[in-house]
Amino acid sequence: MAYSFASGQVDKPVTGEQRTPMENKGMAIHANGELVITASSTSSQDDFDYFVGTWSVHHKRLKERLRNSTDWIQFEGTNRDSKMLNGTGHTNNNKFVIEGKAFEGVSLTLFNPQTRLWSIYWASSTDGELSKNPVTGSFDGNIGRFYAKEIWDGKPILVLVQWDKSNPDRVIWSQAFSVDNGKSWEWNWVMTQTRMVEEQEKVRRQRLTFDESIKIPHLNFDEQGELVLTASATSSQHDFEFLTGKWKMYHRKLKSRLSNNNEWIPLESEDENFGALLGGLGNSDLYKAIFDGKPFEGFTLRLFNPKTRLWSLYWVASNSGVLDPPVVGSFEGDIGHFFCKDTFRGKEVIVVFRWDKRDRENPVWSQAFSPDRGKTWEWNWINVSERIR
Repeated sequence: MAYSFASGQVDKPVTGEQRTPMENKGMAIHANGELVITASSTSSQDDFDYFVGTWSVHHKRLKERLRNSTDWIQFEGTNRDSKMLNGTGHTNNNKFVIEGKAFEGVSLTLFNPQTRLWSIYWASSTDGELSKNPVTGSFDGNIGRFYAKEIWDGKPILVLVQWDKSNPDRVIWSQAFSVDNGKSWEWNWVMTQTRMVEEQEKVRRQRLTFDESIKIPHLNFDEQGELVLTASATSSQHDFEFLTGKWKMYHRKLKSRLSNNNEWIPLESEDENFGALLGGLGNSDLYKAIFDGKPFEGFTLRLFNPKTRLWSLYWVASNSGVLDPPVVGSFEGDIGHFFCKDTFRGKEVIVVFRWDKRDRENPVWSQAFSPDRGKTWEWNWINVSERIR
């Protein structure tokens, strides 16, 4: 069994040769033989924040490296990561038992704000020495590649460490060696790291918190008191494509709205988004839950107007059969705000839906009411969606 890694992604195990050509993003070799590492345009000191916490680790390691071996050994371990140095550093503690022997390793991961490059140092219980040649590089989106020159069996090699955080609760670390200056690589170690249940719950609680740093846009009204909504410069018919698929949803819902209440009710549900329709100008999803012991369904239809470049989001619930007034708005970057006028307990309110898709695998939806035309807002519902795989 061998691993083949294509540019920008980690492939499933395949049979065949594991020494694989691939694109070496962010790395070049100078005429004098020195490595030249360049940060990606998206490189940030926040790139490893997803890794904070405790993880169970499944290791798959090549028994002999650079010997055309296909014999892999597998074992289990744990890892724990902490953030430090005002966000410019991380340290993690990797523990496992291999061939009956306990092993412990420590990584020191440091971000240089001037070069925007990460350097990852390693020390192990084998020798107690900090690596002299850290792997250095950056993330390009969800894939991080980090390179170093090293000596293996008396011969110069290049080392590549790759992080794949496409699923922030199940991340994949992998390592490869090259004997030909990066023309081909032999992958020799894969760690699949799954966030521990208690850690998942902790992260979920953090996600189910209203982000006060994101401001609700100022509202404008016409002479008749109707909302005047204008699309953002980035508004696009593709803005909701990230929702396609099946989701598990975790909610916090305010028990009583606009009554100075602070009692929150936890809920769980499932949702399936059926993807684009109307040639890409819309999408829909079906929401399912059990409320008070009874099955509940809700249906959302989202429509994009190519002239105004505004989205209209319609909702109808199984307990009413009445189509609610649409909330209308757009995304500005990864944050979307959608508004409508409605009535609540006989009083006029403004409703806002917010979609936060900064984390495509864990998008957050929230709802707030304003009784005073947008001067003040009360958040009354928030949910985070976790993709079902």
